[in-house]
Amino acid sequence: MIKLTYFDFDFWRIDIARLCLGYAKIPYKYNRIVRKDWDKKKNFFPFQQLPVMELNGKIYGHTHSISRFCAIKSGLYENDELKALIIDQVLDWANEITFRIALSIREKNQDKAKKLRQRFIKNDLNKWFGFLDNLYKKSATKNNFFTEKFSLADITAWRIILWFTSGKLFDVPEEFIQDFPRLKSFYKSINDYDKFNKLSEFKEITN
Repeated sequence: MIKLTYFDFDFWRIDIARLCLGYAKIPYKYNRIVRKDWDKKKNFFPFQQLPVMELNGKIYGHTHSISRFCAIKSGLYENDELKALIIDQVLDWANEITFRIALSIREKNQDKAKKLRQRFIKNDLNKWFGFLDNLYKKSATKNNFFTEKFSLADITAWRIILWFTSGKLFDVPEEFIQDFPRLKSFYKSINDYDKFNKLSEFKEITN
C-alpha cells in the first residue's frame, strides 16, 4: 500500500497526491510529522524534504515525482505527450509561485516579512496568476478542464487558488481573483464537480 508522509498541516504539495488517490479510490496511508520533530527525522528521508511516498519498502521524494506517479495510478494524467506537457506546466507554475511567496512565509522578522509580502503582491501575484490564466485560456476545453478530461492539472490549479483565496496568507487580498474571471469560473466549476467535492480529502482540505 502507498504511504504518504508530510507535516501536520494541509498543503498543496501533499494534497494533490492525496486527492488523486482518493478520486480513484486507491487506498493509502497518510502519516503526519509534527514540525518540531522534523530536525530529528529529516536525515531518514531522501533530499531531507517532505512530502515523501513509501511503496514496497522504498521511499521516494519530490512533490512533482510523487504527484505524477499518483496521477498516473489514478487515471488523472495524460498519455498524449502534448497534453501531459500542459499538466506538467501547471505543476511547475505551482512550484514557481510557491517559491516566490515562500520568502515572506519563512521570514521570522515581522517587519521584513511584511515588506517581502508586499513586494510579492506588487511584483508577482497578478503576474503569475496571469500566466496561469493564459495557459488555461489556450488549453481549456468545453468541460472547463485544462485538458480534455479532469486531471492533475485541474487539481493543482484548484488547490493553489484555494490557498491564495483562503484568507490565510496575510495581506494577500482574497478578491484578487476577481481580476481573473476565467480562473474564478474554473475554480467554481471544480468546487462544484461532484466526483471531486464528495471526496473526504476535499472536505478535510476545505474545512
